[in-house]
Amino acid sequence: MSKAICFGITCLDILVPGLDPSEFYKETIRLNDFSYSTGGDAINEAVTLAKLGHEPVLMTVLADDAMGRLLTDLARSRGVNMDHVKKARTHQTAVSIVCVHKDGERNFIVNNGSDNEIGEGTADWDAAKDAGVFCVGSAYGAKGLTECLPAVLKRAKELGLTTCVDIMIGSEYVGKESEADPAAFLKYADYIFPNQSEARWMTGETDPDAMAEKLLAMGAGCVVLKDGENGCCLYRKPNHGDGGVIGKVFVPAVRCEVVDTTGAGDNFLAGFTAGLLEGKSDEDCAKLATATASASVRYLGAAGLKDRAEVEEILKEMRP
Repeated sequence: MSKAICFGITCLDILVPGLDPSEFYKETIRLNDFSYSTGGDAINEAVTLAKLGHEPVLMTVLADDAMGRLLTDLARSRGVNMDHVKKARTHQTAVSIVCVHKDGERNFIVNNGSDNEIGEGTADWDAAKDAGVFCVGSAYGAKGLTECLPAVLKRAKELGLTTCVDIMIGSEYVGKESEADPAAFLKYADYIFPNQSEARWMTGETDPDAMAEKLLAMGAGCVVLKDGENGCCLYRKPNHGDGGVIGKVFVPAVRCEVVDTTGAGDNFLAGFTAGLLEGKSDEDCAKLATATASASVRYLGAAGLKDRAEVEEILKEMRP
């Protein structure tokens, strides 16, 4: 089954490359260029899934304004099904100004936009019935999105979908670990994809193995713990006969010249989802995810990946 639901945050990214943080103190900054692109976790995942040869359906909220119409046209031109996007009632379409530093890291300036209206009603379950995977981008990225996850993921599981939940600690949750309650939705999550900082925030643990063990104890089926340029580890609950030992598999990252890390995690999840849709093992899904993320950081913006062939070439480099 090639169809996947991408549920969550969508915004327009305005990409401002090559900035040094000290330049923000200048009254006027003149750049050689800047660009705009699809942005936000859910649409980034959808665009990349389409490039990997699958059928993404985006479920999000956009305003009927110039930015919303531009996003819709851009996404459709890249192979994303936009027929099930809901209209915002009171907010403008979400916009993110992405300030890309010279080392590839970035800062974001965002408006109080349409992502604030994402909730349980954003999901279109008739459109989800023939899908294989339900991806969330991302838990803790917006309050309404996070609060609806137990109900939304439960419904997805009832329909027989594999559930994947990415993590992003948005401004509403910074410093509010006590309000997180990840166990509320983790019992419906087949796979979760925190980086180490996010997993530390969710669990209060500092050791990666302890973070993963606690997330599994909260109900997650598989923890894919990302560690940036070092790679990722997959953790699974022990099966009967494993002696109670949690399964752990390490997949190294691919070394490359980094242009921009924007959307690297979203591309990672898209690659993993593609692997699930293709019936690959968890380890092979992680390898496809790693190759996809590696391709994405070689371009400016989250949607720079060219096509599946580019990812397959990186996969060849990863084979022993």
